[in-house]
Amino acid sequence: MVPEDVRQLPLPLLEQQLSAIDLLLCMFPDEIELASSTAASIEELRRYLEDPSPEKPRLPPSAECTLNVSIDAEHHLELHVQIPLQRGNVDANEDEDEPPLPIVMFRCPTWMNRKAHADMVQQMPVDSQDAILMVIEYLKQEVADYLTSQTASISEVREVDTKLVRVWFYLQSLSTRSKRDDMVNWAPNYGLTGFVLAGKPGILCLEGRSDNISSYMSEIKTRSWSDVPSHQKKVSERYREEGIAKRVFENMREVTGEISQGGHRGNRGEMREVREMFEGVGLSDVFAEVLGLAAVS
Repeated sequence: MVPEDVRQLPLPLLEQQLSAIDLLLCMFPDEIELASSTAASIEELRRYLEDPSPEKPRLPPSAECTLNVSIDAEHHLELHVQIPLQRGNVDANEDEDEPPLPIVMFRCPTWMNRKAHADMVQQMPVDSQDAILMVIEYLKQEVADYLTSQTASISEVREVDTKLVRVWFYLQSLSTRSKRDDMVNWAPNYGLTGFVLAGKPGILCLEGRSDNISSYMSEIKTRSWSDVPSHQKKVSERYREEGIAKRVFENMREVTGEISQGGHRGNRGEMREVREMFEGVGLSDVFAEVLGLAAVS
C-alpha cells in the first residue's frame, strides 16, 4: 500500500525521467541490466506518456538498474541506479518543478579496500540531475588513480625499505571468501606482498615493514573480522624472518585455488602440495617452522 504522502510524479516530470532512462539505455546498451519487472514498468510508462489516460499506470517508486562499468580488463565497477517515479513530501530546498534526483550506489569491489571505497562514495557528485553520468566519469578517474597508486606503493616500498621482514601467521580456520578477499585487497595499501591459503589450518604470509604488518593485521581484525566472535579471531605468529634481503612474492594473492582441494568446504590443501609451494619460492627451510611439522610424507 502506497503511503498517503507519496504520490506519482506529474506527467511532465515522468517524461524527464523516461528520457533519463532512455539515455542510459542508449549510452550503455551492453553494460546495463534491468530487472524484468523494471523493464515492464518502463514500457508501461512509455505507453502512458504516448497516450495519457485518466487512469494512471501503477508504477514502482523508481526505475532501477545496474550498470557494470569497466576500468580495464580486470577491474569493473557495479553501480546500482534508481530513477524516482514518485515523490514524497517536498523538502524545503527541493524544487517541485524538477524531478527528484537520481540515486547512485557504488558497491565496493572485492579488489578495493573499504576505506578507499568509503572515501570515494563520500565525494561522489550526486546533487545534480546529471549525477549518473557525473558519477561514472568521477569513479573512472578515481579508480584509475587508485589502481595506479596500489601498483606504485609496492614499488616504492621495495626501493626505500631496508628493514624487510617476512612473517608467517597460522589461522586455525580460514574459509569465508569475502574475508580472504579483504586480506588480499587491503595488503597493497600497506606495501605488503605474500599469500593467503584458506583451510584448516589457514596460512597467511606477509612481506614488508614490521609496523605496516602490525597496522594491516589490526585493520583486518577490527574491520574485516568485526562480525567474528573474539574467541574465533585467534591468529598465531608462527615464524618471523628479520632483515630479509629481498621479497620472494611479487604481489599479494590467494593461492587456495592453486592447491588441490578437499576436506571441509573444499578448501583444505594437501600438506605435500603446500610444501612444494614453499619449495617453489625457495622457502623450504621454513616449512616445518610454519606448520609445526617435522616432515610430511
